[in-house]
Amino acid sequence: MMKLLTEDIRWSQISNQEFLFARTDPHADPEPLDPDSTDPADIFPTSHLQKKFPFVLTGEDFSDAAMTLMSDAECFSAAVVRIDNSHHIINPGHVMTLLATALDKLCKKASGVWGIVGQDSLGCFFPGINEKKCLAMFQSLRQHLAGKCPETVSVGLAVYPTLSYEKHHVLDNATKALNHADFFGPNSCVAFDSVSLNISGDKYYQAGDIKGAMNEFHLALKLDPDNVNVHNSLGVCYGIKEDFDKALHEFKTGIRLAPKEIMAIYNAGYVYFLKKEYTTALDYFLKAERIDSTVFELAIQTGRIYLELNQPENAKKYLETATNLNPKSAAAFRLLGDTYTLLDRISDATTAYKTSLKLNPENAEALSALGYLYEVQGKNAEIALMFCRQSIGIDPKNGLFHHRLGRLYLNRNQIEAALDAFQQAKELSYPSDEYITKTLKLIGSER
Repeated sequence: MMKLLTEDIRWSQISNQEFLFARTDPHADPEPLDPDSTDPADIFPTSHLQKKFPFVLTGEDFSDAAMTLMSDAECFSAAVVRIDNSHHIINPGHVMTLLATALDKLCKKASGVWGIVGQDSLGCFFPGINEKKCLAMFQSLRQHLAGKCPETVSVGLAVYPTLSYEKHHVLDNATKALNHADFFGPNSCVAFDSVSLNISGDKYYQAGDIKGAMNEFHLALKLDPDNVNVHNSLGVCYGIKEDFDKALHEFKTGIRLAPKEIMAIYNAGYVYFLKKEYTTALDYFLKAERIDSTVFELAIQTGRIYLELNQPENAKKYLETATNLNPKSAAAFRLLGDTYTLLDRISDATTAYKTSLKLNPENAEALSALGYLYEVQGKNAEIALMFCRQSIGIDPKNGLFHHRLGRLYLNRNQIEAALDAFQQAKELSYPSDEYITKTLKLIGSER
């Protein structure tokens, strides 16, 4: 039976995608729509409004006309007004007509212009109107509508000038404010601010556009340099780009502004973890744990650090906690399997790896480790070989997997195959030199 080596356990890939990011999407897990539900274009046909308001403009025509009207304005406000819960309205055309009529009167009174910007949304511009007055105007409009119908509207508004935005960007900013209003529920009115930009940046981030997200976060910090969530979000982006110094700067700024902000503390620790400064990382994680010990990411990463520091007993505590906090995490059970293996609790390790594979049959680390454990125990020889080969099929660039496969071949006296596996492991930066030398001697002795 082969000797179980601890260095065979700890060579695992580390992802830099495990930062804590404050999700700013209130509809991250929306309820599924009825498959027979009506499309907004059918609920609010623009032709209905155009009959009552034959000169109303839509889309780019409206934007171009508005920019012409605002061309000489040194300041102006823009707003986007959306009917709430449009899919559940019995008489949507009536509600849209009421909204358009109220908005038309408001624009005539304030020398503004309005148009159709979406199937359930109207946009408007008001020259010379600042944010405070615009908020008051729409407060009055919502109160007026409340007396006409039970349905409500939400409003996002933005003003010019703001930062370096050009005039044609203001309606887009009002739309971002409207997305911000979603967090407050129906019948909300929100002015564009740093939180609006943080929410917009999150949308870019979730879509994989890190550059677009960072641009929004930088602009948000110009509006509010002390916004802790934005510093954390920007730090995450730098971390994913592996610009660790800038990431740490943002996280530490967040910690300075809010010493109990667990996301910034955890993320700073995770950067040190990626830099392989494990002791410093552990200090941050333990500090975060004192604030909240129920965070799954914190438990699993603390366990990882203790594995890197060769303290499996401490790792066990945190990884068992991680599996309790998230029983569906294949990674947590795989790491727990690594920990039990280091503690020579082979039966528990086998169970942990099996659980990991039930959760994720393509978990290459668990396949390789379980195959190797079967070999160590002298059980399921063919399954052991199959698992180790399968792990390489999933991740052919993992040197540990090739090394383990070489150990299996060597144990079966398949010396040539073992040598090939060890050499591939070495090419992938795994320290297989001792086994290469050993295997070459065996080949020489046979000749």
